[in-house]
Amino acid sequence: MGIVGHAGCGHAHSNNGFLQDDSGGLAATLALFQEAFCLPLSIVRVDVSVGRENADISVTTACGGIGSSSAKRGITPHEARLAQSVLGQEAIRTQALAMQAFGRMYGQGADEVPVALQIAIANAAMDSFAKCFPERFHFADEGIAGNCGKVLGAVLDIEGAPVSVMALSNATEGGLGPVEELEGNVFAGGKVNVMAPLLLDRLPTIIVEGKVFTTPVCLGLAHQTWLVRAHADHDNPVVAEALMQAAKHLQQPAIYPRDALKREKGGMAALTKKCGDTIAALGQRIGCSTGAFEKTRALAELIAFASQEAGAVSFMSDKLHELVGGPGAMPGTAAVLSALVTKQYIDVHVQPFLSEGDVRDYVNILKASVTKLKAVLPEATRHMERLRYQGNLNHLCT
Repeated sequence: MGIVGHAGCGHAHSNNGFLQDDSGGLAATLALFQEAFCLPLSIVRVDVSVGRENADISVTTACGGIGSSSAKRGITPHEARLAQSVLGQEAIRTQALAMQAFGRMYGQGADEVPVALQIAIANAAMDSFAKCFPERFHFADEGIAGNCGKVLGAVLDIEGAPVSVMALSNATEGGLGPVEELEGNVFAGGKVNVMAPLLLDRLPTIIVEGKVFTTPVCLGLAHQTWLVRAHADHDNPVVAEALMQAAKHLQQPAIYPRDALKREKGGMAALTKKCGDTIAALGQRIGCSTGAFEKTRALAELIAFASQEAGAVSFMSDKLHELVGGPGAMPGTAAVLSALVTKQYIDVHVQPFLSEGDVRDYVNILKASVTKLKAVLPEATRHMERLRYQGNLNHLCT
């Protein structure tokens, strides 16, 4: 079986008020690797090149892992000082650390420096394992134009079962974020070099996603709750049921809406057009404005829409989305695990962010899920083989 988790660097917002820390999967897989290999991931250096040209951030961990990223519109000395606040922290909760330094996270080029810091932390963490245990890990670049993320994978013994575990950062050059063509277990790009030797293109897989607020699902929640997603026609409900059984075993709340993740032909294309139409209408409104406050208010609406709602369409290409859906789930192979927060949480914190306790909870439910899935693995494999896509998806990553 497999476990896959990513960080969509800069993918903090989506449409209809969707908010997330999209690094839960990477944090969980890094924590599994750290537990297995006892590797320190504390950040010991943050080197920043300031200015408008050649501005970048480089992060170094205690064991020599290095990751870096550029910031398209430059880095100020003030931002360089703020970035130092992550020193001494474990390079696991990548979005939360970037938010700790800069307060918030926005993608689509709205605020590149926090995204660049997150990318550097994520890549440094994965580079740490690749450097210290090169014989145990497969390591690769994302390998698609415009991206600078990394892919790391190994086989771990989890609860007595061999599990292929893969961590990855989906990271756009310049700190733009997000381009997540290679999220989840999408078999394409540089991921092929990691997934193939781990057989992750043909294993029932748990895809670990982030910490999320989404209406209307979260409005009625009294406590943080696991969300399990797998559509019977497209994904692997046997894996989903194993996740639900694990949550029950741990006495943690979980929901499994059976209609989630239904693939829609033309769905992303239609949403992209709607996004463009909204931006065009705002542009027309700005062009017709004459008063200063009127212009400012319209521009603020445009910026808010582009930096938040538009995250729903910028992260994945239309045709790829029709096949793998938002979490990047190869047909028949996977179920998706996320953590849902309450409205009360969002009212206080504004944006979700992973805590150390969240990471422990992810690790615990994944271990319990491995035990539950092991008992039904033949059934999960049979379901997967009925739907599994043969070959890679490079032709859909545009």
